[in-house]
Amino acid sequence: MVHLLPLCKMPTAQQTSQQQQQQQQQHQQQLSNDESNGVSPELKPEEDSMPNLSTLSLDELKQLDRDPEFFDDFIEEMSVVQHLNEELDSMMNQVENISRENESKGTHLVELKRRLSDDYTALKTLGEKCDLLNKKYLKKSEEYAPQHIRELLQIAASNADGDCDRHVEHFLNGKIDVQTFLNTYQSSKKISAERKAKEERLGSQLTALERAGI
Repeated sequence: MVHLLPLCKMPTAQQTSQQQQQQQQQHQQQLSNDESNGVSPELKPEEDSMPNLSTLSLDELKQLDRDPEFFDDFIEEMSVVQHLNEELDSMMNQVENISRENESKGTHLVELKRRLSDDYTALKTLGEKCDLLNKKYLKKSEEYAPQHIRELLQIAASNADGDCDRHVEHFLNGKIDVQTFLNTYQSSKKISAERKAKEERLGSQLTALERAGI
């Protein structure tokens, strides 16, 4: 018994034309979807980053598999790799520029540090001189203070009185003659009187200043 296989229907020209129109419509629909999503066909990541191996011959594919240098050249010619290389070159140039700027600023910074050190040394020296002069000023101020001068006049007058007493003692003990006694006693008494007079005038002036609130 012979079984006959069903014959497959061959597509007609009309059906083929309809299928082509459907494929074109689908392709156009896909392009519209891509554009609405902000992706242009020529900038798709897959097409931009992946090489089109279908354009290579069988020999080129075999060479691509066997020859590392040919493979590297093939990769280097990819647009995405070229773009990355350009970005890398740009970044390296930026790094070199920054390095040169830092080196220049480093030299300037060293110079500024040196100047700062010199200025600090000069300032320290001036500070030490200022402290020394200030101490001298305070000492002189104490020496020439009115109250201190008054105390010195009192001490000087007391010393002159002591000299007078000593001259009298020497005369009474016969250590000096009359003329020597008169000369030395009168000189010491004069000094004592002058210093007492100055001390009294200065005391009066200080009292007046204190009453005036100065």
